[in-house]
Amino acid sequence: MHSLSPLFRPHVIAVLGASDRYGSTGRTVFGQLHALQAAEQIIPINTIHKTIGGMKAYASLTELTEELVADTAVVILSADKLPNIVREASKNAVKNIIIINDLEQATPHIRSKLDKASELAEKANIRLLAVTTSGMEGLFSRNPNASCAYIGQSAGIADCMLSYAKSRGMAFSRFITLNPQQNDTVSTGQVLDFIATEAGTDAVLVHISTLDNTRELLSALTAASRRKPVFVLNTLPEGEQENLFNQALERNKIFTVQTLSEFLTVARLLHTGVAVNGRRIGIISNTPQISALSLKALPQMGLELAHASASTTRTLSKILPHKLPSTNPLYVSADTAPSVFQTATELFLQDDQMDAVCLIYAGSNTTESRRTAQMVGALQASYPRKPLFMAWLGSADNEETRTLLNENKNLHFRQPELALDAFVQLNRYRDYRNTRHYTTSFYDYRNAANIAETVRTLLNEAPENNYEKSSTSTLVQALDTALGGLQRHLRSNRTIANELTDKIFSTFKIKLCPQNTQTQCTLTWDNVSAFGQVLTLAVDEQSAQMLPPITPNVVAKALHHLNLPPAVWQGWLLETADVLCRLPEIATFQIALHHESKTGLCGHSPKIQLTPENTLGNAKNVFTPYPFEAEEFVLIKNGKLFLRPIRPEDADLVKQHVALMSDESREMRFISKSKELTPALLAHLTSVDYSREFAILLHDEQLRPLAMANYTADEFGESCEFGISLLDEVHGRGVGVRLMERLIARAKLQKFKIMRAEILSNNHAMQKLALKLGFTLSKHPNDPSMVEASLDL
Repeated sequence: MHSLSPLFRPHVIAVLGASDRYGSTGRTVFGQLHALQAAEQIIPINTIHKTIGGMKAYASLTELTEELVADTAVVILSADKLPNIVREASKNAVKNIIIINDLEQATPHIRSKLDKASELAEKANIRLLAVTTSGMEGLFSRNPNASCAYIGQSAGIADCMLSYAKSRGMAFSRFITLNPQQNDTVSTGQVLDFIATEAGTDAVLVHISTLDNTRELLSALTAASRRKPVFVLNTLPEGEQENLFNQALERNKIFTVQTLSEFLTVARLLHTGVAVNGRRIGIISNTPQISALSLKALPQMGLELAHASASTTRTLSKILPHKLPSTNPLYVSADTAPSVFQTATELFLQDDQMDAVCLIYAGSNTTESRRTAQMVGALQASYPRKPLFMAWLGSADNEETRTLLNENKNLHFRQPELALDAFVQLNRYRDYRNTRHYTTSFYDYRNAANIAETVRTLLNEAPENNYEKSSTSTLVQALDTALGGLQRHLRSNRTIANELTDKIFSTFKIKLCPQNTQTQCTLTWDNVSAFGQVLTLAVDEQSAQMLPPITPNVVAKALHHLNLPPAVWQGWLLETADVLCRLPEIATFQIALHHESKTGLCGHSPKIQLTPENTLGNAKNVFTPYPFEAEEFVLIKNGKLFLRPIRPEDADLVKQHVALMSDESREMRFISKSKELTPALLAHLTSVDYSREFAILLHDEQLRPLAMANYTADEFGESCEFGISLLDEVHGRGVGVRLMERLIARAKLQKFKIMRAEILSNNHAMQKLALKLGFTLSKHPNDPSMVEASLDL
């Protein structure tokens, strides 16, 4: 069971602020909860009235608890009351609090009360979540007849989506509008995790305007997008946040839309369920002037006018009463019979040289219009892999016709340009699916690890006079002496003095030069709110921000943007970024750089500030950091091996490892003898989310990959499934045990309850290893060729 199930499926709801007053939020919410049958019992809490809605009202949660314990409290009261409500809930075993909050921009006073309530909820282990009045319904009800869920953070955009959906007969499995606060104990990412794992949810639309926990959100979006289509609209108010979040989404291959129009169109395309195979479109029209405008738009939108096949042309010439000047676009007269429209459209749908069909129809005859819509619209169900766009214009677009097309789940529009926009979106998603499993090139970071150790040694061994004196007041210094180290806990980042700075920068292969030297670019490592550490490379007025861990693809894109030569900068930037990631002691790092052909990289105006000792490890980067602490050397009979977590850059090593395995070993691990992994599986094995997964690779000093192991979290996050593979040459040397011990230790650290695997019944070596490690083996309930292994952690 998912950890948020009690929040979404409560038994007893106490409604604090329930009211009978007409037009009040308390009355609206209380009525909604009863209409939804959100829980077995829904109890009003009101300090003034004895009854609400004909039901007994209680003055407080404490009074209610004397008769009945509520597991969930829905709060419709002012922010001033929230801290005390959380305290009372804690004393009365209430585990979930839903705050109804329609204010998108809270005042500082309200913000402080919300923050205090969140702080108290975290201490009491209470799930606390804020939603809008209109967004609450989706928390407690699910439409089993719909398969697309919506999670948003704006009442305005949610209203647009609902209005758009209602007018087109669309429905959502869940429709939730959150109003997240920075410290809510239930984040947007956690809500998304729950929704994405629900049976029957095949796609998710997500609108983001607030970052309440960026890492959790990105992790949840990534996990969901691996299993089903996920579409994100980003409207973060600050330009830097918006750009960084878009970069993070692109890095994790999550599909984004740029406008509200695109967001609405995507919702509609999901509702109809059509797919597309290309950009070639066939156009049928009884209004040449309007279709001529559509033809002009095709090249600008990256679309192509299809060439009709000879078979289609011959058949059309037989059924039409006039000679065809052109088969595509196909112009027919305004009085053409509905049956002819139907036949012509079906011929286009059957034509392999067309990827989509657009019928543009204008006419004042209501009966003919409706009949044509009915006959043509019925064709879409027979051709789900080829979109049929229907543009009904002018008086032909009436309520009766729209209702008919909605019932058929047809893609109908009031302007043909909107139909073409929908075709563009379908092709964007097709391109995304075809390219989302790309991998990055290999890079060897062992030198970066050595540099990081050298820098750490310099920092640890440096005497105190290598740090610039802080401007701490005399009073604080006196208190520091009296209380034994107060200043150490209060001080901000320490700036390193020049002598130590010079030594550190020399380890980065930078020759320091005078300040009046030219500057080609400036490198800055600093903290950005909601994203953690960010590496920024600036040239003149242009800059490129990079989120760690930084990969070769990320650096290549930044260098291309800044027009800097990769041969000079790529390797150095990758190693420098890796060193900085390994050294949380360094809070900020800045230097002005240029390259000289004779001396290499030169820099001036260097600056390093250290992280205060009491905040080490507190940085919350948007991507879970690569676990450097899991790197280790392993000694076996034939020499020293290196065991480390897998990076995206290791795709080539993973491919090499699979190719080197014996046919039998490949079949035991991947249930296939193929020497090549599918692009999807390769990307999955190397793009590891270390907040919920773990993967390690064993290789020798020549980078020959000898073994690898990993586990992935199940949908509910309570158990994980492992996999392990070894080359035959290291069998029987304790390598398998060593790798599994590392997996088990990490899974315990990540608080999984169970580790499991499905093992082929003839894989006796793996079964023996599992038993040795304490796993329990049992028959697979659905597949006699498999054995289930399970270990309680």
